[in-house]
Amino acid sequence: MKPVSETKQYDVAIIGAGPAGLAAAHQLHDAGKQVVVIEKYLWGGTCPNYGCDPKKILLGAVEAKESTEFLSGSGIDGQVNINWPDLMAHKNQYTKGISTGTEQSLTASDIDHVAGEATFIDEQTAIINQGGKETVTVSATDWIIAVGQRPANLSFPGSELTVDSEEFLSLPELPDEVVIIGGGFVAIEFASIAAAAGAKVSLVVRGDRLLKSFDETMVDSLMDQLDDRGVQMYFGTEVTEIASTDNGLEATLSFGNTLSAGLIVRAAGRVGNHDTLDLDKAHVQFSEKGVLVDQHLRTSNAHIYAVGDVANSPVPKITPLASFESKHAANEILGQSQPITYPAVPVVVYGTPKLAQTGVTTETASQDGYTVHDLDISSWYTSYRTGEPAARVKTVLNQDGQLVGASVLSSHADELINYLTSAINQGLTKETVSKQLYAYPSVASDLTYFF
Repeated sequence: MKPVSETKQYDVAIIGAGPAGLAAAHQLHDAGKQVVVIEKYLWGGTCPNYGCDPKKILLGAVEAKESTEFLSGSGIDGQVNINWPDLMAHKNQYTKGISTGTEQSLTASDIDHVAGEATFIDEQTAIINQGGKETVTVSATDWIIAVGQRPANLSFPGSELTVDSEEFLSLPELPDEVVIIGGGFVAIEFASIAAAAGAKVSLVVRGDRLLKSFDETMVDSLMDQLDDRGVQMYFGTEVTEIASTDNGLEATLSFGNTLSAGLIVRAAGRVGNHDTLDLDKAHVQFSEKGVLVDQHLRTSNAHIYAVGDVANSPVPKITPLASFESKHAANEILGQSQPITYPAVPVVVYGTPKLAQTGVTTETASQDGYTVHDLDISSWYTSYRTGEPAARVKTVLNQDGQLVGASVLSSHADELINYLTSAINQGLTKETVSKQLYAYPSVASDLTYFF
């Protein structure tokens, strides 16, 4: 690591070495700014170390297993089982070099970086505590806060016996019975993975449905598919207590029943990591929803920006948007000041099957006079050839026939939603799409039928 003096002045200091912080660091460094990156945990951040990347590696095995099962009796014989220890070893082979490799990349790029926990002491200065052994003082003209979020804690008796998403993604063995608390992205994805790997999965949801920001009929279909895969769902229910037993754990539910489990996962929301930064001393305002930012991603301190999951910007908290916002904040620091505008954003729940949406939602469409096309594509060639049991697409068109929104339920949803997002961002209509040539047969070759 390039040495950093005990007190040093920078043009820009960035707290958080995830995709957002790193994108801004390289952009600003390449523009000639003196930059320092501060990270208290793993270089590279949540996504590649213990988030979306390792999760998708586990899902890769699930997809292979499901593809085989879809075609059972249609040309495929035999049974495929997931070997959890081998799968975890495969995941670990990928993640083990992320943090070291990221730090080495910063060194190779001649970008200063400090390992430790940052706390502000005034409007432009922070103390970096390096494990209690020593501290470094960093002062900067501008700051970018990109510290992300962490799983929310639970407060009932025995809640300390639960594990979070990072621990789930590093399990050396998967127990036979798994209870997951939550009804959002992470809960659905982990339930899908655990069930496919052979566990008996119970999903405890406080609300009356899953994934409230998604199309309700799509979610209902996803719930049917989860049910077919053996996931037991309890709605309007909370875990009120967890106790250790001779056989593992026992969760008491709010209506009195109990669930036995070898593992209980808390996936009931996330909270921002800004609460350790002493933001009051930097005159930065925040709420329980994150650091308050304006349309330029500036905080109440005009020289401090917040991006990604920790900012209260009105967009989904996903990695691509974090990087998108960080580049905008970097442009602001470089003097290219303008309000941020967001393109259509593809959001995917990597369940079984996958659920994705982008642009105008179907719920909003009916209020704004848009046209919604609802298509069951389970019998279409793309689904038929893979044996997929449930596939559906809803598209939203404006008065000019342009695609402005879409929802997809399919094992190919993550691929199809990207094509639909590009169509939205380009303002395409059926006529303009029909003039394009796509490889046939493929997911993309179905595009004209969605208008």
